[in-house]
Amino acid sequence: MYIGMHATWDVYNCDANKLSFVPHIKKTLHAITATLGLEEINEAFKQFEPIGVTGFILLAESHISIHTWPEHNYAAVDVFSCKPFDVGIVTKALKVLLASDEVKANVLERGKLSVAKKTSLPPK
Repeated sequence: MYIGMHATWDVYNCDANKLSFVPHIKKTLHAITATLGLEEINEAFKQFEPIGVTGFILLAESHISIHTWPEHNYAAVDVFSCKPFDVGIVTKALKVLLASDEVKANVLERGKLSVAKKTSLPPK
């Protein structure tokens, strides 16, 4: 058993226009969180000049983020969540939302419970 799952995606051969500006990237991250049923708490997006975006959504379950390099038709995406999720669903969504023909997923199990010792917390 693990505390959470951290998945990353290298998204290649994307449509550079879809990677270039905040509105589409924001739509992409919100679509993924909605598909996975994750609760959004807050968000931040940075528009680089002339193109490129970094985006982050804080989730009740942890976070989702993206960094784009339109000049290389590439995006790096990650989701860390204590709620289990289907990596394949995100892979398929990224292919469609970013018009990619090559998406590589990596999965890490975070916080092995047999090693992470549970402790009593002091009262509030």
